[in-house]
Amino acid sequence: MKTKKYITFHYKGHLLSKYITDDAGIHKILNRGDRIVLEGLRKGQSLSQCIITFTNYLNLFYQRRTNGKRVTKTDHDIFTGVLLALMKCKRIVEDDETGYIITKYRHRKNKF
Repeated sequence: MKTKKYITFHYKGHLLSKYITDDAGIHKILNRGDRIVLEGLRKGQSLSQCIITFTNYLNLFYQRRTNGKRVTKTDHDIFTGVLLALMKCKRIVEDDETGYIITKYRHRKNKF
């Protein structure tokens, strides 16, 4: 039986994205940062251009989430990739307000 876990992504002190997955899924999610950087470089962008684009997307996503606007699953996937890419490039430092947390999944039982 695979154990499920939560992986949550925080930015500027706000919980912006959360996934329920197993260990293999966590590794896929954490590799999004590498894949998104490589994809940008393959398309001919320099690393500095990629970082500017990632930062702009991150701020746009943050504004949409905090203002209660609609965000799709694809937006969440891109957000996690961008956040991890910026952490990998050392443009964002993982601290108490920004980063990701992996915790155990606890299924709530009905009280009836």
